[in-house]
Amino acid sequence: MSIIECVGRGRARGRAHGEQARDMIHIALDRWREGTSSHSRHHVAATGLLTAVETAVPDLAEEMRGIAEAAAVPFAEILAYNFMDEQWWLHREHLELGCSVLGRVDTNGAILAQNMDLPQFMDGSQIIVRIRQPDAPETLVLSSAGMIGLTGINAAGVGVCVNTLGMLRHSGAGLPVAAAIRGALTYSSRADAISFLQRIPHASGQHYAVIDTHGIHGIECSASQVVDSCPTDSSVLLHTNHPLANNDVDPTAAHALDHDGRITDSRIRYAYLETRAGFVHDLEAAERLLGDHSAPLCVRPRHGRHTQTFGAVAFDLSTRPPRSRFCLGLPDRQPWMTPGWLSPKRALPCKG
Repeated sequence: MSIIECVGRGRARGRAHGEQARDMIHIALDRWREGTSSHSRHHVAATGLLTAVETAVPDLAEEMRGIAEAAAVPFAEILAYNFMDEQWWLHREHLELGCSVLGRVDTNGAILAQNMDLPQFMDGSQIIVRIRQPDAPETLVLSSAGMIGLTGINAAGVGVCVNTLGMLRHSGAGLPVAAAIRGALTYSSRADAISFLQRIPHASGQHYAVIDTHGIHGIECSASQVVDSCPTDSSVLLHTNHPLANNDVDPTAAHALDHDGRITDSRIRYAYLETRAGFVHDLEAAERLLGDHSAPLCVRPRHGRHTQTFGAVAFDLSTRPPRSRFCLGLPDRQPWMTPGWLSPKRALPCKG
């Protein structure tokens, strides 16, 4: 099953997710338990991260409770699984940076595309979640079974992509990245989505790329700073996994990532994007770039590394509703899907 339909308020959406993806959730959690330490899983669920979600986006806390109930798994495990990035920095597990983002807005239209790179044990859990909730546009997100979302787009024409900045400072009292993404996607304009991301406290270092037909905006977020990664009037946004503007660095994390060669890898991918960005003017070109196995953007399984490309997205915001493309797996091996929209007209003028 690749598309999970989640309708209603938080608890109802979560129950729908848990019921439809129950078997996949159990398999995903089994592999996650094998791939991570029990100490880190218990610790991340016991931090102040849930309190941050209940304060900023309580409906998403209810959604995670619904997933746990319907899938018949402990709520603490669903929490820890959703707090994936936060588990990475708490215990330095699988801290192998990945994800490459390209966005552009010009006379040809507005495009945002990304490869999402995650631990190999997550492969096979890929889903698309279609969310229809009161007072927000219909939303499509790339996710893992049991997770509320990784990256996505809404029918109002707002797309959000994210890539981790593991060397930036973190906070156990901030909002986890999964909740930040979903919160931003409840808004109907880029400006309102960015405003949400600027005012919330952030749990982990992240870069968010937010696009609509009027422009693209990137911000780098850490525990104490939110900084623009590119000018708001820029026509092109590129990002990988090293900060371009935010200097709120955690020295220990920065040293570990630099020693492991991950920052060098990030700079190589960024430089490659710079050489190719001028040739990407439509979704087809974006998909070819993300799926080119001879390029450094598509991370294939390899000896000594624990990360691979989990999936990819490519969004065209120049149409209403926008055109959204998803690849569930390595984009050089798996087909691209176009889920479409069920209620674009009803979903357009909502929050924001």
